[in-house]
Amino acid sequence: MNRIVLAGMVLALLSLIIGLLGKIIGHSIIFANATWHNFAQTCLLFAVAYGIGKLAGEKK
Repeated sequence: MNRIVLAGMVLALLSLIIGLLGKIIGHSIIFANATWHNFAQTCLLFAVAYGIGKLAGEKK
């Protein structure tokens, strides 16, 4: 797996965990909990789009 895709997925997992921990304990950690979830979604979208782009480039 490409390092950039893996880094995007790891960032998404970390931000999702931080957002969930903040929601469980009832306090925000640096940013609002929804912000962490939105950042996780953006990281996953970037990783998927970059991976698809690399696959499409290899087929040409």
